[in-house]
Amino acid sequence: MNNQNNGLWQGGPWEQPAPAFPAPPAVRIPAGASVSRRPVLRVRQKRRRWPALLGFAALIAAVCLSILLLDRYFSQRRPLQDHFPPIGEDTRRDEDYYDQTPPSIPQADTGTGVTVSLLPTQGEALDYIQIYQQAVPSAVSIESVTSRGYNTGTGVVLTQDGYLITNAHVVAGARSVRVTLHDNRILTASLVGFDAVEDLAVLKVDAEGLIPARFGDSNTLRIGEPVAALGDSLGYRATFTDGIVSALDREVEVDATTMILIQTSAAINFGNSGGPLLNQYGQVIGINTVKIVSEDGSAEGLGFAIPSRRVKYVADHLIAGEEVKAGIFGFTVYTRPSPGGGLELKSVERSSDAWTKGLRAGDIITAANGAAITGLEDLTRLKLGLGAGDTVTLTCLRAGETFTVDVELVEP
Repeated sequence: MNNQNNGLWQGGPWEQPAPAFPAPPAVRIPAGASVSRRPVLRVRQKRRRWPALLGFAALIAAVCLSILLLDRYFSQRRPLQDHFPPIGEDTRRDEDYYDQTPPSIPQADTGTGVTVSLLPTQGEALDYIQIYQQAVPSAVSIESVTSRGYNTGTGVVLTQDGYLITNAHVVAGARSVRVTLHDNRILTASLVGFDAVEDLAVLKVDAEGLIPARFGDSNTLRIGEPVAALGDSLGYRATFTDGIVSALDREVEVDATTMILIQTSAAINFGNSGGPLLNQYGQVIGINTVKIVSEDGSAEGLGFAIPSRRVKYVADHLIAGEEVKAGIFGFTVYTRPSPGGGLELKSVERSSDAWTKGLRAGDIITAANGAAITGLEDLTRLKLGLGAGDTVTLTCLRAGETFTVDVELVEP
């Protein structure tokens, strides 16, 4: 997402091409020379040239094998993540490489009571033309001026009076942030809240009459469902791409932090960061954040978005001026559901509230907050909207007897 003064966004720590071996130099045609339009013919070689050809072919094969082995070696060492450092470089987040500090821009008021509302799906599904027409007025372009230059990205309008949601890495370390609205007005933004770990930030511009985006519930998504991404791809404003939900609850390691993300085949390019991932009803069900790319083009359609359930939890806390805390249950479960349904506890941490409340290995969780637990994904999606200190009512089964217990999530 860093700009190189040629008008194209060339990527950054969150969107960066994978390392690749240099391509062979291009063949240059001298000025005035012409290119033959005749078909290429295969020349018949004399037999005495076979030894040289075989030696040359062996050399090429050896080089290719070396490259393949090196690629496999470094691929095994590098975990799946949103940025791919040069070969041999440590994959940990480098402060000099990625500024994760909040922007030093004016601070907006917190505790205003603004929250993200997740709406149910209503009516019939829209076609892509209708989705675009509904969503584009609620997308904004964001430009952040930093000590190194400037970053660019996309944002989503949350309220008619100027609350905006974007990625934290779009505005990290910014000295000033400008927002271009759908009607081409350019406004200066102030900061409501920022969380580099969750990669979300809330901004505020002084405006009225904006068109808020409609947020849907990411927990209702199904694999194969059509979606669309909207954002400033490579600096081209309001670029619209279509795809499907490729996977749900995908664990992606982003700079030593594991994020639970939606995977999509919709094309997400440099500049899409902070923009909406839209469902077939035109609702925002995710904020685009990560893409996987490779120099040789072998990686295609690997885009990721923060689920709207997590966006709501984080944005609500940032607007309220509260700290965002990750939360865990403090127990592990077997991934395969029990024969009678539910998930069996494999172990319970003694320092957790689950242990204090009496949960033990062998207990079977059959429901959480009244909803049936049919698989591990149910607990994963439940945690998206929760953090440390939040309480979940678990219905459990032990030795044929059912009981309920309120368990408080604890910090990892």
